[in-house]
Amino acid sequence: MRTLILCPTQFEAAHLRSVAKTHSAGLHVIGLGTACEQSIRSLAVQSPSPCRVILAGTAGALGSHAQLGHAFIAERVVDEFGVVHGSKLTHELPHLPLCCSKEVVASHSARVELAARTGAAMVDMESGPFVRVAIEMGWHWCVLRGISDDATTEIPAEVIRWVHPDGRTNHFRFAVDMVRKPSRLPAVVTMVRNANAAMRSVATKLNTLVQRMPS
Repeated sequence: MRTLILCPTQFEAAHLRSVAKTHSAGLHVIGLGTACEQSIRSLAVQSPSPCRVILAGTAGALGSHAQLGHAFIAERVVDEFGVVHGSKLTHELPHLPLCCSKEVVASHSARVELAARTGAAMVDMESGPFVRVAIEMGWHWCVLRGISDDATTEIPAEVIRWVHPDGRTNHFRFAVDMVRKPSRLPAVVTMVRNANAAMRSVATKLNTLVQRMPS
C-alpha cells in the first residue's frame, strides 16, 4: 500500500525528506489553512485507494498535556465545523485530541476557550479539510503534530503573512515586518527554535509510525 506524507509548509517538509526517502513515501506540500483542501483533492486524483496518508507538521498547544517540542498522533480530530473524526490507522504512539481552526489562535485566552469548547489539547489549521478528503477517498489516515508553541505563548498577529498560501516561506514579508518591529525578533528566534525542535520530534515519530504500519 502506498504511503503519502502531507505537510502544510516547505519548512515542515524539509524536516521529513529523509524519512520519506527511507520509506519510499511520497512527500507533498499542501499549503496553509482551509486552502489546502484543493491541493489535497488534486493529490487524491493521483492517489487512488487504498492509500495510507499522514498529515504531519507543527501545532499549537491548548493545554499542559501537549508538551512543547513533543509530537503526538491525533486520537481524534474536531474539524472547524465541530464534527469529530477518528483515525483509521491504529497506533501505539503518544496521542492527544486535535481541533482545526480557520484562523491562527494567537492569544492564551482564545486557546483556553477553544480547549473548553472542543475538548482538544492541540490546534492546527489543516486537519479538518484533510480528514474530509481522506474519508471521502477511503484513505487510511492519521495526523501527526509536533508542538511548536505552548498554551501560554502569544503568537504575533502577522505570523500568517510569513508563509505564502502554497506553503512557501514569504521571506520578503518577514523581513519587512522585522524592520518595522525589531523588538519582535527575540520572540521570533524562539519560535523558530521551538518549531525546529517540534519537527525533529515529528520526524522521529513519523519514522516509527511508518515502520509499524502493516504492508
